[in-house]
Amino acid sequence: MAPAPEQDRALAGQVERLANEVEQLREEQASLGALPAPGAAPQAGVEEKPLAAVLVYRDGHQSEVQDYALLGQTLWVFAGPATRRIPLADLNLEATARANEERGVDFVLSPLR
Repeated sequence: MAPAPEQDRALAGQVERLANEVEQLREEQASLGALPAPGAAPQAGVEEKPLAAVLVYRDGHQSEVQDYALLGQTLWVFAGPATRRIPLADLNLEATARANEERGVDFVLSPLR
């Protein structure tokens, strides 16, 4: 059953607020990143980047995502200033789960409540 239009608008509003908060936190982190934390030891080597999750679409094409949230039947992808909305119906969920398991990526398909 599809969510009511007002529910969809409310979810979209929540996602927009979360996207704004994420962007604000990124900006804060970037400004604080220039300053070493008190008592922090210098890090040697390369900073480890988290593995991206792979999405397998019903038509077979794939894409990688890192910052995402699942709300209802929609996967929201936060990529810098852009936010994409992907209906779960567009994805091959079984192939997506399998591909991420093979990569060692913890891809959670449980929606937020």
